[in-house]
Amino acid sequence: MKISARIFISVILVLFSMPSLAWRVIPLVSYSPSSGVMFGGVVSQNMKLPFNPFAFNCMAHVFTNGSMMVKPEFFFPLNNGFINIKAEYRVDNDNSFYGWGNDGDEDVNTSYDRQMQELSGIYKFSPAHGMALSIGIRVNHSTVFDRSEDTLWTASPCSDYGSLWSAGPLIEAHWLFPSLITGYTSIEMEHQMGSGFSYSNAAASLAFFAPIGSSTTPAFRIHGERHFGLSETPFPHLPGLGRNTGLRGYHDRRFGGSWTLLANLELRQRLVTFKIDESSTIELGVVLFGDAGQVADDLDEVRWNRFHLDGGLGLRVIIPGGGTFRLDFAVSPEGPGMQMAFGELF
Repeated sequence: MKISARIFISVILVLFSMPSLAWRVIPLVSYSPSSGVMFGGVVSQNMKLPFNPFAFNCMAHVFTNGSMMVKPEFFFPLNNGFINIKAEYRVDNDNSFYGWGNDGDEDVNTSYDRQMQELSGIYKFSPAHGMALSIGIRVNHSTVFDRSEDTLWTASPCSDYGSLWSAGPLIEAHWLFPSLITGYTSIEMEHQMGSGFSYSNAAASLAFFAPIGSSTTPAFRIHGERHFGLSETPFPHLPGLGRNTGLRGYHDRRFGGSWTLLANLELRQRLVTFKIDESSTIELGVVLFGDAGQVADDLDEVRWNRFHLDGGLGLRVIIPGGGTFRLDFAVSPEGPGMQMAFGELF
C-alpha cells in the first residue's frame, strides 16, 4: 500500500486526568515513512470557558529525522472575552515541493527543509449575540534550507528563501446562525509586513450542520481564500492546498495558487461514551467524508472540471476538556493516505 511521505500513523497510548487540577495529558507515538518515529504529546489545563484564572495548552513532538514542533499557548479571561497568547516553533525536514498551479505530477517534486517561528497575541470577545470577534497581531519568522537542486524551483513565485521576519495585524469575525439553522459563517484577514516586502491573506467559510437525532450529524462547509503579494511572500507562507488545509487525500501543499476553493462534506456518527469520573467523559465516533478543492491564479480560471476529489473514513476521540483528536483515512486518484490532527476540520 502506498503511503504519503508526510503521513502520521498515530496511536493514543495513555489518557489520564487529575480532576482537582483540571490537567489533561495525552502522550502520542506515530510513524512517518519519511520522518521516522514521532514521540510527543499534549498537555492542557482548565481548557473550558471562562478559563478562570487561566488556561494552558501545549502540543509538542519530535521525529527521529530531526523534525519537531512545540506549540504552547495561554488563555486569560478579560471582560466578556479572553486573551490568547500563543507561540510556535517548528522544524520540518524532507518536505516536498510539487511546483505551482492546479496540476502537476505527484511523482515530480523536489525536497527542502524549513524552520518556522510564530508569536501572536489575540483578544477574542463577543460584541453581539451569536458573534465572536478576534483581533490581534502575529509575528512570523521563516527560513528555507537544504533545497535540492532542481529546475522545478523556477515554478515558485517566491525568490527569497533566507531568514525573513514579518509582523502584522489579523482579524476574524465568526457568526453563529439563528437556532432554526445550525451553522456559522466566518471571515479572516491578515496582513504581514517585513523589510521591503508585504503580503496579505483573506478567507471566508460557510458551514451547515443538520443533526439527525442525538448522535448523527451531516456537516458541510464551503471555504475560499485569496492571497495577495505572492512574489513578496516567504516560501513557507505561500498558499497551498493539500492534506493539512482540508484536501485530505493529497500530499501537503500539493497545489499552489492565489485563489483557493474548497468544499468538505462529512457524516459524523457518535458511537459510545465512556465515563472517567463525575465530570469527565471520553466520546468515540466515526466520520465518513468527501473533499473537493482547486486552486487558481485568477478567478476566471475556476472551473467545475478542475476540482480534485477524495473521500474516506475518520476516527474521532473527544477527550476531557473539550478537545477532539481526529485520525482520517483518505483515498484519492493519487492513492491512500492518513492524517492525525487535533480539532475538527470545521
